[in-house]
Amino acid sequence: MKKIFGYVIVAAVFVVTIFLILQIRKSERQDAAPQVISATASDYEEWAGIFIHGERIGYSLTKISRADTGLTVENITRMTLIMMNQTRTLTTHVFAHTDKDYTLKDYSLELRNGGHQRVEGKILGKQLQLTSYIQGNPYTQTIELTEKPYFPDAIEQVIKSKNLRAGDEVTIPYFDPTTQSSATARIKMLSAEQVEVMGETATGTRVEISFMGISSILWLDEDYKLIKESSPAMGLEIIPLSKEQALAEITPDKAFDLITFFSVKLEEPTPNPKTLSYLKVEMHDIDHEGLDLEDDYQKMTSLTPLTIESTLPDLANLPALSLPIDEQEEFLESSAYIQCTDRRIVGKARELLGNENNAISAVAKLVSGVYNLLEKNPTASLPSALDVLQMKKGDCNEHSILFTALARAAGIPTKIYVGLVNLDGYAYYYHAWCAVWLGKWVPVDPTFNQFPADVGHLKLKEGGIAEQAVVLKVVGKLKIMTKEYTE
Repeated sequence: MKKIFGYVIVAAVFVVTIFLILQIRKSERQDAAPQVISATASDYEEWAGIFIHGERIGYSLTKISRADTGLTVENITRMTLIMMNQTRTLTTHVFAHTDKDYTLKDYSLELRNGGHQRVEGKILGKQLQLTSYIQGNPYTQTIELTEKPYFPDAIEQVIKSKNLRAGDEVTIPYFDPTTQSSATARIKMLSAEQVEVMGETATGTRVEISFMGISSILWLDEDYKLIKESSPAMGLEIIPLSKEQALAEITPDKAFDLITFFSVKLEEPTPNPKTLSYLKVEMHDIDHEGLDLEDDYQKMTSLTPLTIESTLPDLANLPALSLPIDEQEEFLESSAYIQCTDRRIVGKARELLGNENNAISAVAKLVSGVYNLLEKNPTASLPSALDVLQMKKGDCNEHSILFTALARAAGIPTKIYVGLVNLDGYAYYYHAWCAVWLGKWVPVDPTFNQFPADVGHLKLKEGGIAEQAVVLKVVGKLKIMTKEYTE
């Protein structure tokens, strides 16, 4: 079972991300009980249970206070999950301010899962100043926004302020603090209808919201308070509960198993992908819009049905390149999470590479170096390269982000892929890996010590945590059929 630690981590992050992206109370703080939420008076308090396929996996507590200048929102979310046969508690804590029109002014996010991560954001005009605290040191970057975005926890207030009625449809700028995703959200108001809530029937106005390809449904009562929220494709529901119900203990025997949920099983198995040089698959019940399905070694050869062909790179056919590689400069840059210019990252890259100047040999050393450096440990986090280098443990996200930072520090253009991996021929699991520029974009997987990565890797998107959020739209729906392969 040791081999599958990588996709478990991605799945855990996805569970957190799903919840946060769904416009529902975003936060968790593992060592902070809900009673420690700020003692300021609140106009609104809501406890809610988080359910997947009818199983309660945690709770959310949201408090909203009003002032003449806008809203103050505070939220704690806690989830108990099984990750590689280990019961883990994932928590987030969000504290945010909005302007009078409910657009985001500033926020802070803390995420705890054994470790502690903190991110702060501040809107300055049409820019978001994002600061991550890595080992106590602030790392700041600026993200350009087209418009000042709305904040997820204020979505009911937006609907109320715009006086939306059945048949109305609006599009608003929207920002998700956890994934740092900025995009537009479509809000569509429908008529009141009956909805089942915990075995009983309630009546509420149906509101459909679409963000980054993920659809959710809210049912609101006459006071615009939540009756229920659902993402049918993922089997996720948020239901208001009493404090006692929300805080009821989730025993290990009732914890949700991520591996089962985040897998796409094959009706007919294939040989182990490590033995293959070519693989052709069909994907059904998937919307390809917004996905990155093509690169130098993965081709989309049909849309109906969606067909993907993957070919194993032949390293012998790549050009001879020396370090540093002065191409694809965008993928040599540092960021708040990929601190490739930091002296500690640069030093570790030099330690792993020594005097190696050949690009292909350097990539091989970095892949095996990261693989051997990190303990395989399921983690739900927003990883940064410096944190990973210090902790020396993690899953596919941690392996990928540290490898990316080390490779960029060495002058190798590198980017992150997210999608699915077939580990044994029987099923696909959500995963993250990398690609390096060696005259072509060659996939590598430091989580499994693969250079090049085998054809069992099915890329759906390129980029970091914000791009991973887009992959969520296929959760629970995707079917994969193997059509051809070459050993």
